[in-house]
Order: sequence, then C-alpha cells, then structure tokens
Amino acid sequence: MWSDIMRVLALLLAVKAACVLLVSSLTGTGAVNNSGRWWGIVNVASSGNLLTNSKNVQLVLDPSLALLSRRQRKLIRQNPGILHAIAAGLHTAIKECKWQFRNRRWNCPTTHSPNVFGKIVNRGCRETAFVFAITSAGVTHAVARSCSEGAIESCTCDYRRRGPGGPDWHWGGCSDNVEFGRMFGREFVDSSEKGRDLRYLTNLHNNEAGRMTVASEMQQECKCHGMSGSCTVRTCWMRLPSFRVVGDFLKDRFDGASRVVYGNKGSNRASHRADPRHLEPENPAHKLPSARDLVYFEKSPNFCSYNGKTGTHGTSGRTCNSSSPALDGCELLCCGRGYKTRMEQVTERCHCTFHWCCHVSCLNCTSTQTVHQCL
Repeated sequence: MWSDIMRVLALLLAVKAACVLLVSSLTGTGAVNNSGRWWGIVNVASSGNLLTNSKNVQLVLDPSLALLSRRQRKLIRQNPGILHAIAAGLHTAIKECKWQFRNRRWNCPTTHSPNVFGKIVNRGCRETAFVFAITSAGVTHAVARSCSEGAIESCTCDYRRRGPGGPDWHWGGCSDNVEFGRMFGREFVDSSEKGRDLRYLTNLHNNEAGRMTVASEMQQECKCHGMSGSCTVRTCWMRLPSFRVVGDFLKDRFDGASRVVYGNKGSNRASHRADPRHLEPENPAHKLPSARDLVYFEKSPNFCSYNGKTGTHGTSGRTCNSSSPALDGCELLCCGRGYKTRMEQVTERCHCTFHWCCHVSCLNCTSTQTVHQCL
C-alpha cells in the first residue's frame, strides 16, 4: 500500500517538474547553459514537498531534482537531509543579495521560474560575479550550520579542534563544520559549470570566493566554567559568522571587483580544472586577483531602462531618496529622468508595553509619509 502511494506521488511530482521545465523553455527564460540551473530548486523545494519515509528520512522524489545534474542528484542521495539545507541557503543568499543592492539600479531582481536571477547569469559582469559568489556562500553556510545541528546524516560537528588551546581555555563544544560545507559546496555547486572558456573560469573563481569568505570569517566563541559564575576555564569552539557579515564582505569585493581576461600562460586546454593563475587583469598594471576577490570580464548593461534582450527591468517606479547625493538618491537612481512625489499613509505598531508574563500590547499609529518614485 505504502509503495503504491509513493509511486503515485513520485509520478505526480515528476509531471509537475516536467511542466515547470517545459514552461521555462517555451517562454524563453531558460539559460543558454547550465550555469546556475540548480538555483531553481529554491522555487520548488520546501518542507511541504520534501517527502519522508517512516523513519523521517528525506526521499529523493522532490520535483526540484529535475533541475539538478546527475552528479548533483547523486550528492543529494548520498547526504540525506542536505536538500533542505541547500534550499535554505539559497533563500538566505537571495534575501541578502536583495538587501545589499536595495539602493542600486540593479537591485537583485528574481523570478519564480527555474532561472531565478534571469538573464544576468548569462553575462560576465560584476553583478553576475556577485550572484555566483553569494549563492555559493549561502550553500556552504547553510550546510555547515545544518551539520552542527544534526540535520544532515552524513556530517556532524567539526571536532578537529579538541584538547588544550590556551593557558585558561581549551577546545570543546560543537564547532560549525565549515570544512564539510566547503567540500560539499565545491562538489555540488561547481559541478554545474561546463567548458574551458573565460566564463567557466570566472564562475568557478567567484564560487570559490564565496566559500572562502564564509570560512575566513569564522569566529571563536567561548563559554565560561567555574564556581559561582567565575571564569576559571573556558570551553571554545568555532562559530559561523552571520550571513550579513558574509554579504557585507562580498559587497565590498563587488565594488572592487577585477576585470580579467583569459591568460595564455600554461596549457589550460588540456585541463578542466579552474586555476586562478589563468585569469589575468585586463589592465597589466593591476595586480592579480586574489582567491577572495570577485572577477568579471564584461561591462555591466545599462540598468536604467527596461530591456528584454538583456533582461534588465529598469528603475521606473523605484522609490528614491530626494535628499541623498548617493546611489539611492533620485538623481542617480532615476538616471536623470526625474521623479514624482506622492503622500502615503503608513500604519505601524507603536507605544508597545510588556505585561508580565508574557504578553506585549501595542497601539496602531498612522502617519503620513512623502514617497518619491522614479519616472
């Protein structure tokens, strides 16, 4: 009986996945290559369709798996519980991308199609570099945290740091397993990249930059032990940074990204392995990009107006700051087209009071705000 139900569910989910992919191909939203195709699982994978068996182990019948390569599906099967971590990491990465670029002409727009970030992934500009880096970092971060939380069967806490650490502290506790997160991220994320050209090298470089940022920002966290609250000795472990820290770092790297060209040193044609030494700065006077730098190879499109060919949405209708001379100001954000002003009533919670125990009561306050929108 159970097996029959599972077959029916698998068939229904497979049909759903096929429909999603068919619509994508008919509407022309599919990418010209498989780069970032796996991002589409963020619109399909959820706690509602991650099927489990009687032992609460996730089964690989989710329709999002149709968006994955054979290698990626194998990795999902080998690591029960990891699909949810990947989807959660993508959600976090998309949210962070939108936050970091909320005041830019390109504000990290996304769609509900399998090609989540639109046509920008088919380019080689700064924005493309950031998308690859932040999504790679999101997977590494989420997988590393899920390991320490026991949500993935094939990994656990990172116990490599054990024993003496200092005069008044020692290693212990449960460190986030960033090494497993990096290893899995490299195998899973990078496997979608095919080819030997400049796009292949830059995508792999930016993927690794995202992973390295997560690992390099790990922080030591400690807990005191002793009589009457004293700190006679401390137990310390390594904790992942907040993803906002990762996003801030990658945003800084975006602003200082290196424009590169395909290097002719060595025989790259005989190798499928991306080597940062094959990427050279376009300007010979510039230094070689480091492993944590973001790299790109073409100028960004004009994000001021809508262009279906490049996939840019334009800034018409965006809210701007009339008093700001920065990128969020109406002059820059609206690309000189001007803006319109309207009054808007906003209702917010206010005068909140905490009542013991445990209830918070608030009033609703309405205020009138001035809103400026680009023409």
